[in-house]
Amino acid sequence: MNRFKSSVKSESDALSRIDSHYASVLNCATPDLRTPGWMSVVSPSEDDPTTLLFGMRQVVYLLAPVKPGSQDIGPAGIASLAEELQGPVKDLIGSRKPPEFFRPALLEQLDTLIRKSVSRPLAPGCEPRLRVYYAALWNFRPYQGQGVEWIERLDESVETAPHALALLARHSGGVFVVRHSGSIVAYIGLRAYSQGVWELTEPRLTASVHASSIARPEELFAALIARATRAAFEADRIPICTLSSRAQTLRRALVARGYRHYAHSSVYATIVS
Repeated sequence: MNRFKSSVKSESDALSRIDSHYASVLNCATPDLRTPGWMSVVSPSEDDPTTLLFGMRQVVYLLAPVKPGSQDIGPAGIASLAEELQGPVKDLIGSRKPPEFFRPALLEQLDTLIRKSVSRPLAPGCEPRLRVYYAALWNFRPYQGQGVEWIERLDESVETAPHALALLARHSGGVFVVRHSGSIVAYIGLRAYSQGVWELTEPRLTASVHASSIARPEELFAALIARATRAAFEADRIPICTLSSRAQTLRRALVARGYRHYAHSSVYATIVS
């Protein structure tokens, strides 16, 4: 790993960089992510340029970082809420401090309340039980098993297949794929959201019939995670990845590569186009 040159020199540097990233995402001050209690901010409106560009509007985004070096939720939490949800959702969140909120019963209440309160369809992937993980260069463990030799990085200068071009359009940090008989059967992407942090998308098998030829997808996912993580380090970025708490196989794959828990989160967005 010493072949990578990193501007991040310590765990606190890494966390500071991630804190700054989420402060930008949530439109709050960086210290707010470590200040005890809930900080409430208003999420963008339906006529916000980003909402119009992507056709989705973030209506609820909760983030509660864990204590450094721990799995326990820290004292601080950010609640980015749409104007029309400030009343009901804010009341529910305010009933508990951040360390006490991310429990099954309250998260079920949150999910039910949001689904009853929004007037537009929710986007795919909305859920209350998300966990954010990150990797630092000194903790990264490369993957040495099968599958590494199958991975290739998509090159926008030579790709012509619609599926490959669509993947490149959605992942500004790069896309790594595995092909079978010329078709993409598995991939992972990197989204270059900020100057300091890139986000890994969940590795996925495609709908291609060839995907059934992969006997052990968990091994392939481990290889894809390692390759995308290495690409983030090569660009001097901190890689993060958000998973559902139900995605235990992927969580184990991240932890095996040296990823650590950064925060608990709940994210909901509506489709506006």
